[in-house]
Amino acid sequence: MLRRDHIFIFLLLCLGWSAAVRAGLGDAYGLGERYAVIVGGPGGLEEYTDKYFSQTSRMYDLLVNRLGYDRDKVWYLFERTDYDSVNIRYQATADNVRRVFGELAQRLQKEDQLFVFLVGHGSFDGVWSRFNLVGPDLRDIDFARLLSSLPTQKIVLVNTASASGPFIERLSAPERVIITATKSGLQHYETNFADFFLDALTSETCDFNKDNRVSMREAFKCARTEQDRWFEEQRRIRAEHPLLDDNGDGRGTQNVEEGPDGTWAARVYLNPVSEELKRSLVNVQAGTQSRADSLRLQKAALEEQIQDLKARKAQLTPTEYAAQLETLLIRLARVNQELKKEAQP
Repeated sequence: MLRRDHIFIFLLLCLGWSAAVRAGLGDAYGLGERYAVIVGGPGGLEEYTDKYFSQTSRMYDLLVNRLGYDRDKVWYLFERTDYDSVNIRYQATADNVRRVFGELAQRLQKEDQLFVFLVGHGSFDGVWSRFNLVGPDLRDIDFARLLSSLPTQKIVLVNTASASGPFIERLSAPERVIITATKSGLQHYETNFADFFLDALTSETCDFNKDNRVSMREAFKCARTEQDRWFEEQRRIRAEHPLLDDNGDGRGTQNVEEGPDGTWAARVYLNPVSEELKRSLVNVQAGTQSRADSLRLQKAALEEQIQDLKARKAQLTPTEYAAQLETLLIRLARVNQELKKEAQP
């Protein structure tokens, strides 16, 4: 994830400033460690248990085998540990969820990113939304407290359970992306959002900006679109309306294309840095950067500034917005031209 308060540092780095400044570069570009927690709650019926295992094991495989997460940094909890005695660490109980977050509180640093994926049944009593676990459940407020105990705000939490909508109000905060399968606690029927979300993360067609990665905004948008199509094809009444919140206001959005949410999620990835850019960052930190490395960092910084400008569009007059956007796009075009020259033999 990028942080706009580091953009000036990026540009200084591109000009070859001190090693001390270079050392802080990784934080801004998401070069901290990546952690994940996957929780599959009790199915109640065998068909649901099998479904939840399929969804959680798919996510585990995606993170570890495709996105390069360290197995030691992925906590997999499930209703029954015998479903996968190698990869499932703990049974999905409230005590074990608290245990995992206690371990995370000791290991995470402020620059690290945490991804939380919840699959299972949910419920709502009119006040609290609950995620069902083996034994006592955990409420939305309980998860909010667990997240607040961590030293990082760079958190993505996806709750695919029924009645998950209220999680957004409780968990919302700056630099967090919260996604729920439903828009309220009253949507209490079994959900199917998890499969669409998993499909989106592994689909090239969901990479709308063609940067070889699927952002959280792209994954949400693609999953929601495919789910809409499925409901229409099945001629079913829509029983769930997924929401995304990423601006800390506690109110989720269905159509991220129109805002107010989606700007931050557009720059958040489970695999946050391309291998090419990562190599450039490592070279800069080592003091061995080439001109191409510096240009890639300038490009990333300009793209970040453009995203920030789009987020502030409503605060500017149309003339101000157009002028600032034109300036940034011209600069970006020039950097892209220079990069093409560097790539020529």
